[in-house]
Amino acid sequence: MKQRLYPLTFHPIYKEKLWGGRRFQEILGRELPDGLIGESWDVAAHPNGTSVVDQGPLAGADLSRLMLDYGHDLADGDRFPLLLKLIDAQQDLSVQVHPDDAYVKQFTNERWGKTELWYIIHSEPGAWIIWGLRPGVTRREFAQAVESGGEAILACLNKVPVRPGEIYPISAGLVHALGAGVVVAEIQQNSDTTFRVYDWDRVDDQGRARELHVEQALATIDFSEQALDREYQFARCAEHFSMEVLEKPERHALDPQKGFQILTSVRGAAEIAWSGGVTNLTAGQSCLVPASLDACHVSAEGAVLCCTSAKAD
Repeated sequence: MKQRLYPLTFHPIYKEKLWGGRRFQEILGRELPDGLIGESWDVAAHPNGTSVVDQGPLAGADLSRLMLDYGHDLADGDRFPLLLKLIDAQQDLSVQVHPDDAYVKQFTNERWGKTELWYIIHSEPGAWIIWGLRPGVTRREFAQAVESGGEAILACLNKVPVRPGEIYPISAGLVHALGAGVVVAEIQQNSDTTFRVYDWDRVDDQGRARELHVEQALATIDFSEQALDREYQFARCAEHFSMEVLEKPERHALDPQKGFQILTSVRGAAEIAWSGGVTNLTAGQSCLVPASLDACHVSAEGAVLCCTSAKAD
């Protein structure tokens, strides 16, 4: 007999990055492994990282296996469609772009493209992101800039100052980068394909530059006039997922018609009350509320992100 499902929390999957830091420890109180930690995959079922339940009767089970065992009771489809991660940019991330579903199905082993959305958790004074290309930049102009490098590339980029609480939709095809001093919660399609266009001329401790993917990037970048339109970007994200920000919710009832939901407490602690008890979240922690679970209520002293899938892709 299968165990009854309940709100699932997981062990974080930490990813060391040359641009990472220690802010998950500083601002969220996390116990981190050694090194420069750039990402924490908190709800994931991808070959490059699969979440393992950390408490309750299902402790030790991984999310990919749970999808096979519980199917639609957990989430629609035969594979979990989303990935929730935190990103700590101690240095500027590479200027990059992600492909859409059609591209990855033709040219990669991924099942889905990578449309994503950022919620700014923390930003240092003067922090910024790259959000698209400047209006009017054409494919030919950008290709020439990439060939020239440095200042020519920077002149094509749309740099935006950011503050905590802001949301930035980033559909497949939008050039983007996190600047130093920014921590975000990211909801995305369950994919790990990135095409780097420019990496600030950095080299590793062996003097080697990271690989760039210029040809693939130019084939996937959205050069349309509407690429910088926020409504357009949100609409493209909505084809795959949605994010609702619950500000200081008091027994906010989750809608069971939305299917599974990922809750992330981004400021302070939170609790999820359900028929079998209460699940507590610390600041920055996420949980997965299974699709079959009803009568769930969320309360928090700060903000909680509520992410849902648009459909089983």
